[in-house]
Amino acid sequence: MARVVSQQYKRVSRTRQLARLRASERASKEPAAAADSATLERAIVALTESASDGVITATLEGILTGWSEGAERMFGYSREEIIGKNLLMLSPLERDQEASGFHETVKAGRRGEVETERVAKDGHLLKVRISMAPILDDEGEVAGGIGIYRDLTEQRATEEALRVSEQRYHSVVEALNEGVTMRSSDGRMLAFNKSAARILGVSAEKLGESTPDRPIASYIHEDGSPFLGDEEPVAVSLRTGEPQTGVIMGVAGADGSVRWISVNSAPLVRPGEQEPYASVASFTDITELRITLEELRTARLEDLKRLALVGEYRDDDTNQHTERVAHTAELVALELGLSSELVARIHSAAALHDVGKIGIPDKILLKPGRLTAEEFELMKTHTAVGGRILGESDFPILQMATEIAVSHHEHWDGSGYPSRLKGEAIPLTGRIIAVADAFDAMTHARPYKSAYSVRHAVTEIKRCRGTQFDPQVVDAFMTLDHQALVHTA
Repeated sequence: MARVVSQQYKRVSRTRQLARLRASERASKEPAAAADSATLERAIVALTESASDGVITATLEGILTGWSEGAERMFGYSREEIIGKNLLMLSPLERDQEASGFHETVKAGRRGEVETERVAKDGHLLKVRISMAPILDDEGEVAGGIGIYRDLTEQRATEEALRVSEQRYHSVVEALNEGVTMRSSDGRMLAFNKSAARILGVSAEKLGESTPDRPIASYIHEDGSPFLGDEEPVAVSLRTGEPQTGVIMGVAGADGSVRWISVNSAPLVRPGEQEPYASVASFTDITELRITLEELRTARLEDLKRLALVGEYRDDDTNQHTERVAHTAELVALELGLSSELVARIHSAAALHDVGKIGIPDKILLKPGRLTAEEFELMKTHTAVGGRILGESDFPILQMATEIAVSHHEHWDGSGYPSRLKGEAIPLTGRIIAVADAFDAMTHARPYKSAYSVRHAVTEIKRCRGTQFDPQVVDAFMTLDHQALVHTA
């Protein structure tokens, strides 16, 4: 028993000795620590006063003990007005319950952050972010709390205005009948509206997942050739920084159908930068419009063909001259290796080569004998008359028909009419029709002449190779079955 008491005494004695030693060490360091503490306090005060945020301190009971200049600017209260008042005076009535939560956080010695609202002196609401932390006394106990208040009112107002603007913009874009897409500089789909998916004939999910490596569809030019990736309007805008307008693209479906769209695209560039970070495109479905225009053009073509037939009836009792010329021209074009689309267009356009004869008086057109020089000059005007009848058009067939009408009497050596064009300055279509027209005119009777034999006509074509006719066109013509050409209906 005595030994236990003695050991306890020794332990207490050693504890007291250690306590006195530590107290002595603290006493020796107090002057330096006091100086450091004063310097640190002045730095904190200076930092607090210069901060744009409000710095507020309060006791655990919520009595305000500190009020920085930032807080004064934010809330409108001076130090004299606010120190000693309750922190609750800054809270809207409906947010009074927040105080208990803040109190528990600080009292537990924890830090916290919250975004809320507070009331300024003039009554207007401030949106603020409060970063709170406990204040400890010399014994390490929580004695109060400090809050750093950041005014978010203007920022949140701006964000809300932006949100409303974006919502309004989104609503407008969604309401558009046009498709709208936005792609990043690497081709990823950033945004699109419902009309885009509808027009392109794909699901929203598939459209959203599309990339240059995984396109949603195959795109074609009007001539049927595919759009290469760097030819697409969005890619061009991203590469060049230039807007693209009215680009016609065909969207080829898996079933072979084609939907036609007219595309506009524009690059998006951030302020201070030169390279586009994205490109926005709008496009309209013009499939039905193209069908309607095609029907109108076809109807006009038929009307012009009928007009050509009116002239043909006057000097061709078989009234099949235009069809024979069109057929011969088609075969020559094939021998020359032209594309199937161009060959088909030549066949349609060739039928209108003599439409201008509708403007030539019967006394000249049907004259049985040789024309005088004056009459021949008037006869030559049928080329110009044909050009005026066909007129300017964006219809490819009529554009070609106009070209043929005004050039099919030009000669390879430059001696023809109306413009005395020479060699390859004469459109190829005009050079082809020149041979086909001459052969048919020679092998069929007219009011002013009898028909020549096929052999004579072919010999005459060959003789005029390199003078009246393009040598290559003549060579292609020579491969044909000439006897069959005469009887083509």
